[in-house]
Amino acid sequence: MREKNSLMAACVLYLILGLVLLFFPGLTTAVFCAAVGVLLLLYGAITVISFFLHRGSGASLTFQAELILGVISAVVGGFFLTHSSFIISIIPAILGLYVVIDGLVNLKRGLDMRAFGYAGWTATLVMSVVSLALGGLILRHPSGVGLTLWRIIGGAFLYQGISDLWAILTLNKLIRGE
Repeated sequence: MREKNSLMAACVLYLILGLVLLFFPGLTTAVFCAAVGVLLLLYGAITVISFFLHRGSGASLTFQAELILGVISAVVGGFFLTHSSFIISIIPAILGLYVVIDGLVNLKRGLDMRAFGYAGWTATLVMSVVSLALGGLILRHPSGVGLTLWRIIGGAFLYQGISDLWAILTLNKLIRGE
């Protein structure tokens, strides 16, 4: 039951992310870079300050590792804030790869449904192929289309949320024997 709830929550997040990217692509990318940059800088600063406050305690090796992690986090956070255009240019490739991986997971679900003898497994198979095609499209043109690409990514995530939701509900229905 817990797994079903987490899968349903992921579907809802796909749907929300898809809608936001469809309607607010420029704002979304700028806010994303700024938010991640600020969070990483804060985490880095807190970790570095914590190191100096607890430096005299016995677990110095642990605190040294935290200091290194804090410095790296702060540097990466600063990079996100100062080089947001570069970060924005690689995000489509990362998200496209994610859509492809999720399409492969859906393909496995469809094949599992076939193994269970569910007659509607072909719909899940078709949806997974469409997901793979959308992910492939994103990977083929990760930086060349600007905001249009972000809208395509939003559409892909919206589609992914709908198809995952359909597959989960259908598989759940099959398992219950309805």
